[in-house]
Amino acid sequence: MKKLISIIFSLLLTSSMFTQLLLADSEEQKRKTDTKEDTYYNNVSIIPLSGMIDGGLHNSLERRADIAKENGSDLIIFEIDTYGGRLEPAFEISEYISNIKYAKTIAFIPTKAISAGALIAISCNDIYMAPQAELGDCEPIVPSSEGGYKTVGEKIQTVLRTKFRKFAEKNGYPVLLSEAMVTKEIEVYYITTEDRPEGYYISSRGLKEMIEEEKKKIKSKKLIIEEGQLLTMYAKEAHEYQFAKEIVEDRDSLLKSLNLDKVVTTLLDTNWSEEMVRFLESIAPVLLGIGLVALWIEFKAPGFGLPGIIGILCLATVFLSKHLVGLAETPEIIIFFVGIALLAVEILVIPGFGIAGISGIIMVLIGLILSFQDFTIPITPYDVETFIKNIFTIMCSLLGSGIAIFLLIKYMPGIPIFHRLILTAAETTQGGYVIPSQPEGGDDLTGRKGKAVTILHPTGKIEVNNHTLDVVTDGEYIEKGQAVEIVEVRGNRIVVKAL
Repeated sequence: MKKLISIIFSLLLTSSMFTQLLLADSEEQKRKTDTKEDTYYNNVSIIPLSGMIDGGLHNSLERRADIAKENGSDLIIFEIDTYGGRLEPAFEISEYISNIKYAKTIAFIPTKAISAGALIAISCNDIYMAPQAELGDCEPIVPSSEGGYKTVGEKIQTVLRTKFRKFAEKNGYPVLLSEAMVTKEIEVYYITTEDRPEGYYISSRGLKEMIEEEKKKIKSKKLIIEEGQLLTMYAKEAHEYQFAKEIVEDRDSLLKSLNLDKVVTTLLDTNWSEEMVRFLESIAPVLLGIGLVALWIEFKAPGFGLPGIIGILCLATVFLSKHLVGLAETPEIIIFFVGIALLAVEILVIPGFGIAGISGIIMVLIGLILSFQDFTIPITPYDVETFIKNIFTIMCSLLGSGIAIFLLIKYMPGIPIFHRLILTAAETTQGGYVIPSQPEGGDDLTGRKGKAVTILHPTGKIEVNNHTLDVVTDGEYIEKGQAVEIVEVRGNRIVVKAL
């Protein structure tokens, strides 16, 4: 009986051990299966994000991400190579990437993801870096009125830190170190304690607030980033600080690491039109200045010619580029050109300078400022900073235009390129040209006196010895009926002054 009981007990013990082994093997197989599900994908898209972070890149990314979704991609690799750019498009891009639900997102940094690029990288589920790549330094800056750049106030920094904190918590990156990329006042340590031997990050403020009993449990303490410095990491540090999941040599090495070297991947790059829009947006202030100078030349010359065409094309290009990146809309474009029309009426028709001219200047400024931003009235701190920056940019363009106009007034007659636009040499009847309706005396009109039969502002008509002549002033406004004198003949241009 005892032997029978012993045999039964042995069988039960063996059965229990066998069951445990089976369960352990099942758990191991499940873990391996889960790992494979995490690292194997059926459809992969690669979306490069390089150069300046701007509205054009945001629109381009959305277009390419839509294609990836239509193709059934379950993994999107964002290849980030940028020194940063504008905060607003960076916010939009990072939020867009963070909200992608149909695919896992990976940021691959071949060389650099600095400033706004770091925010976009943190919004991805995982980060992979090349050996010499860099990540960090996202302190927001704006142009300074004294020249150079300055750090924005705490109101903007707190918004940016919130973005970093949100993405870091969601994707498992160190929150304190993420905030240290934005604000240099954050000092971070890595400590191990008796209760947490695996270690964790803590700020200097957190250390000071620890009670004495907790401080006694600290086993090691390492300074990661000291106060007064922004966190910027190269690949090895990013891997050590738990940002970079792995360091890979290049794109092919990344695909191999993810077991995707034999999987067909789709590269979704920008197209030529998107690159053109981004380029035009970057030089918009320069085009604005050129357009205003060209229109001024057109207003000062009789008829309609090349300067007018150049001015219209430059301004149209400015507004088109801003419209294509989601900024300039129809109302602000109309406001701007109505302002230009009012200025033209003031210069060419109405004597003096009054309501039309002032209204035109105000409408031009309003149209320009609204075309450089996607809000009407600044509400958030970032809106205020953007508004100030846009005013600074536009004022620089206007100042540049004013300087160019001054130089043209002073030196234009001697600039060779303007000889093609304005005749500066007098023509003779032998050369095949006769000034229409000229008085007796042939081409020698200099010194003749007459009176204005129309307003000269600056172009109009005068009467000399019962002959009507088309004339122009050097910017002077002359009332109808006022006595004038011809001071110079420049080819077919007769220049007069008031007596």
